[in-house]
Amino acid sequence: MRLMPKFIWLPLAAGVVAGGCATTPSEPTKPAAPPAKPISAGAAANMANNCFACHGPNGVSPGSIPSLQNLTAANIAEYMEQFKTGQRPGTVMGRHAKGYTAAEINALAMYIASLNKR
Repeated sequence: MRLMPKFIWLPLAAGVVAGGCATTPSEPTKPAAPPAKPISAGAAANMANNCFACHGPNGVSPGSIPSLQNLTAANIAEYMEQFKTGQRPGTVMGRHAKGYTAAEINALAMYIASLNKR
C-alpha cells in the first residue's frame, strides 16, 4: 500500500472539515415596504362612487339595500373590516372590501360619514 505524502493529505483533510461545517447562505432580506401615501379626500370621494352604485346617492338607499347615511365612520370601517375578513356575511361586500387597504377603508368611512353632516 502506497501512502500519500503529508503535504497532500493536509489540504484534503482541511477541505473535508471545512466543507462539513459550511452553512447555507441565508435568504436576502426583503426591503421594507414604502410608507403608504395618505388617501386624499378626492380619491375617497371617487372610491365612494362604488358604494353609491348600490347604497344610493350619498349612501341614501332607495330600496332594500341598507343605507349608509346614519352610520359613523367607526361603524363603516368596522363593518368593512368584518366583510373583508369574512366575519360579517354578505353577498358582494366581502369581495368589495377585500379590494381595499386599511387606509382606503378608513378614508372611505370618513368621507361617507362626513356626508351625514351636510
